[in-house]
Amino acid sequence: MVPLTVRLSTRIPRAIHTSAIHLNNRSGGNGVQPAEDAIDNNDETEHQPGTETSGGRWRGNATGSMRARQQRRRQVSALPPVELHQSFLQTNVSHYSPQEPPRLPIALAEDAKHPKVSPLSIDQGPSIKQKSEALETYFEAALKRLLARGHELAVDLEKSRLDKDDRRWESPEIIARAIRVGDMTVDSAMHLINAIYPTRVSEYSYKVRPFWWSHVPKILNSGLPGHRDQLSSLVASLDDQLDFAEQYEYPLPHVIADLPVDTFIALRKLVARELLASPPPTFDYKTSKRPITILAVSGYGGKSISEAVGKYFAHYSGADLIQLDAYDLSELVGDYLGQNWAFSRGPLSMLGFRAAELNGKTAGGRDERPLESRDDDSDADVGITTSNSSSSTVVEELQKLRQGEYESFSKWENLKIDKILDQIIRSASLGSPQSRTRPVLIHLQDIIELGMTIEGSLLISRLRALADIAWQQGLQIAILGSSSCEQHSEEYLNTIREFVANDFVITRHVQPDYVERYNTTKGNVRTQIPFHLQKADYLVENVNNITRMLRALDPESSSEVSGLSLESILTYLRSSNPKFSMLQTSILPAPEIYHLACAFKSQDKAGANSSQSGFQERFSLGRLQQWHGDNLLNEDRAEGDVFNGTPSASDDSTTMEGRATLKLNEYEKRIASGQINRENLRTTFSDVHAPPETISALKLLTSLSLVRPDAFSYGVLAQDKISGCLLYGPPGTGKTMLAKAVAKESGANMLEVSGASINDKWVGESEKLIRAVFTLAKKLTPCVVFIDEADSLLASRSMFTNRASHREHINQFLKEWDGMEETSAFIMVATNRPFDLDDAVLRRLPRKILVDLPLEDDRLAILKLQLKGEVLDDSVSLDEYAKRTPYYSGSDLKNMCVAAAMAAVEEENEAAAKHKGPHPFQYPERRILQKIHFEKALKSIPASINEDMVSLKLIRKFDEEYGNRKRSAAKSNMGFGFAEDKRHIKR
Repeated sequence: MVPLTVRLSTRIPRAIHTSAIHLNNRSGGNGVQPAEDAIDNNDETEHQPGTETSGGRWRGNATGSMRARQQRRRQVSALPPVELHQSFLQTNVSHYSPQEPPRLPIALAEDAKHPKVSPLSIDQGPSIKQKSEALETYFEAALKRLLARGHELAVDLEKSRLDKDDRRWESPEIIARAIRVGDMTVDSAMHLINAIYPTRVSEYSYKVRPFWWSHVPKILNSGLPGHRDQLSSLVASLDDQLDFAEQYEYPLPHVIADLPVDTFIALRKLVARELLASPPPTFDYKTSKRPITILAVSGYGGKSISEAVGKYFAHYSGADLIQLDAYDLSELVGDYLGQNWAFSRGPLSMLGFRAAELNGKTAGGRDERPLESRDDDSDADVGITTSNSSSSTVVEELQKLRQGEYESFSKWENLKIDKILDQIIRSASLGSPQSRTRPVLIHLQDIIELGMTIEGSLLISRLRALADIAWQQGLQIAILGSSSCEQHSEEYLNTIREFVANDFVITRHVQPDYVERYNTTKGNVRTQIPFHLQKADYLVENVNNITRMLRALDPESSSEVSGLSLESILTYLRSSNPKFSMLQTSILPAPEIYHLACAFKSQDKAGANSSQSGFQERFSLGRLQQWHGDNLLNEDRAEGDVFNGTPSASDDSTTMEGRATLKLNEYEKRIASGQINRENLRTTFSDVHAPPETISALKLLTSLSLVRPDAFSYGVLAQDKISGCLLYGPPGTGKTMLAKAVAKESGANMLEVSGASINDKWVGESEKLIRAVFTLAKKLTPCVVFIDEADSLLASRSMFTNRASHREHINQFLKEWDGMEETSAFIMVATNRPFDLDDAVLRRLPRKILVDLPLEDDRLAILKLQLKGEVLDDSVSLDEYAKRTPYYSGSDLKNMCVAAAMAAVEEENEAAAKHKGPHPFQYPERRILQKIHFEKALKSIPASINEDMVSLKLIRKFDEEYGNRKRSAAKSNMGFGFAEDKRHIKR
């Protein structure tokens, strides 16, 4: 092996995460450090001593002289031997065998045991003919191919029967292939009949997803025109899909979910081509770096899909497979360098947990503390100073790493890293002479997360360099990188961009439960909670981490521990115990894994029979951190079975989505203070009194696309939509309540934005907060963004010619606004001064709705709505008070009712004070509002608006220019009709 010194690659992520580092000076392994006479005498020039940081890294002009003298240029022969543990060789190293197809990961195999309802029922609507014709074309093509293939198999069977020496059809494999072809033929015929007769209502149930699953429904339900053309492109890959479904036990959609078929096929051919490639004569590993292929998946954070993809790629290419992820590298490399998961934790041994944190899978990687308990109003100066100093430290370290002034690892550690990685690369050839002639595919999972850390970047660089050396030496080898992240962070995306500069990177969005979600939105009755692949992945990952921790606690003990077998894992997946959900919603950090491993170890020694008893102690604690205002008792509520049971009444899809923890950056967290989840919205249109045409217009803009999706699947409605509206009118007319009712009725989240949440005293911060409004709205989709008092944020730029910052704010708003057209977010703007808004803002609000002062009948309805829980005296006439309050807004009427009720309470208190007698004063069970109470309220609560208000006249003028009044032929007085109500003012 050629010793190499680790240098930081020129591809350094924009934001690299570091952790506290304390490198153990022990050599690790079973060997010892060589004596001083083994050190090469050709020492480098001594430098000035450096200082050691708190993290254990040496800083200064160069590596410290003391460390340089002790750990410089050890001979390779003195390195301790490498012994890869058997669990890694059995689990992570797979040798190619044509007779042994790849085995599905545990999560995908468990998914095959749960029933799934067919998603191919065609909704009635204008596009039913187009969709049915597209389905007919697709399944007709599939049926023709399957019938032809069935005929070939029948002919081959007949030939084999006549030839006594031909025993191929005695093999269970070829019989299973023929059965699979027959099943696909019957399934395609049934769906072809349904496509020809779309009015038939047929429902089919599957456990293993058939070859058309996910891809065909996605095209039909995309809402885009041209279903026939899109399915025709899918027909082109039918041969590959049918061949895959015939050859393997599981069809392609069950392996890759809704990952595009064309993407899978293209990557499979690309990897096979890379494995057969030979290095050019001019290739030099010292100066060259071979590009690799990377598949980055979003929308799903599990590893089973990418793991299955790597297995099938290797089997298709006839190659041996070595699977690595951040946990494997942290365990193997960390142990060899003297670091340990249990008692000697360092940056390498904790690299797997750090990768999970950067991916957003750990509870510690997300800020679970409630927003209201965070001190957002802390000293801004302190926060900025800390941020700047931290950023400056990282930049300084990166500059020194680029210039070679100090290294992340010592030279002795570099040699050990090279040796262990080289042993991993060549592990496929151990114990199998035939493996030395077969290609080797290295599947490196978590590659993006590893690239976000300094240690991970160095390991990737060394692994690639050593693979290039093996490639140049004649080994057919290639590296496939992959990463799965449910929600991308900005740092994650920046790291992807860094890889894109030099490597072949494919990014795709995957939704394994897309069909189940679609069936739920259609209103199908759900008898059980659908299987969640990501939760199963997280549980398997947690159990694997416990197994690794047990090896760290006692390397000599058996890796088989009671309660951690495959059967036990499947028991946890199917368990109805709500406590097990903590293993399925996030990756547990190292301290919790340690205590669980200790519990299993003690249970195994005691010979406990219950495989779940190792978790009971941890589960009884519940959540470890309790913040102010948290109620841990609420977490013990009864829930339905997580994977295979009946859901509880409160556990619907919207509640599950509301519980999901979003990955928010600093600015999105500040904006999120105005977030209202859909399940917390209480206001409906029945709680707001507004003209029917106003409510109808709002429903038309928001909820109609959810009620009639077929109408939005073609024509102009499939291309464009009205993404915003302006609510304008006098103060107190219910604009905010209407916005909440819109969000409630449309089933959307709500995000309230005001000037206080946007304006910041620091230059450039407001623009970042404005951007955060729109990025957060995309994450909360479907979402109604409500900008209240918009004249304070979106006022005309000509009004503030001396304020350049306001112009920048408007420009940023307009820029972000234009990017919202492809999302499900709807922007509602409310203001009392619409004439102050910028012209460009008005253009982006094509629908302008006047929320006017109530008319007499409207005032009567508002009074009845406010007083529906009160008892009124017979002397009270609400009709009279509706006539006597011509300038009252809805808010004024509400305040008047409150004042009348308070007057009644005050009267009761006065009566109690005057009471004299042996018995205490008895308050009435319910107060009675009398006419005198309303008279007092009228005197104390006058109308907040009068006819002479300048703003009222300007609103009238704005309505004439932009609103409904512009299109009305009759020029009547505004709103409630001043002329008719003036006689009541004189009273």
